[in-house]
Formats: sequence, structure tokens, C-alpha cells
Amino acid sequence: MSTTEQLVLDLPSELVAKLRAIVQAGDFPSESALVSTVLQAWYGPDDLSEEELEEVRAVVAEGIADADAGRVVDADEVHAKLRARIKAIADGRE
Repeated sequence: MSTTEQLVLDLPSELVAKLRAIVQAGDFPSESALVSTVLQAWYGPDDLSEEELEEVRAVVAEGIADADAGRVVDADEVHAKLRARIKAIADGRE
């Protein structure tokens, strides 16, 4: 089991509100778990090349920029579309 350390961060209020909303929605059990997951995703697996890692970072940065600019899609809308596609695939197999 790995050890943990406490870290105090100063973040913009808007970012803290988003972080807390994600946790309250049940997507993560705590703010710490969310931050840990984001950092692990940012740094990726150890076996990625630096070039692959830079590609991932570019995609993440693009997504963040889109979100900051308001270019987002409602999660419920995405989930509904995915459920419809899954149902269509399942119906086609029956």
C-alpha cells in the first residue's frame, strides 16, 4: 500500500466549485480521489513515450479550452445517445 501526504492547494473558486460538483454528482468519492485520478491521467502510464504523452496532454488541453469556452455537451444528452445506440445494436442481434 502506498503512503499518502496531505497537500494544501490554492485554486480559483470556479475550479473548486466544479471539483465539488463532480464529487457531489457521485463521479468520485472525494476531492482527493478526483485530483489523484486527473494527475494519474495527465502523467499516464510509465510505458508511454514522451511523444505519446505530449499527444495526450494536447488532447486534454484542447478539451479544457473547449470547456472553458463553453463548448460542452450535456452528459445526460451523451448518455441518452449512447443508450439508444446500445439498444439499437442489441435489438439488431436479437
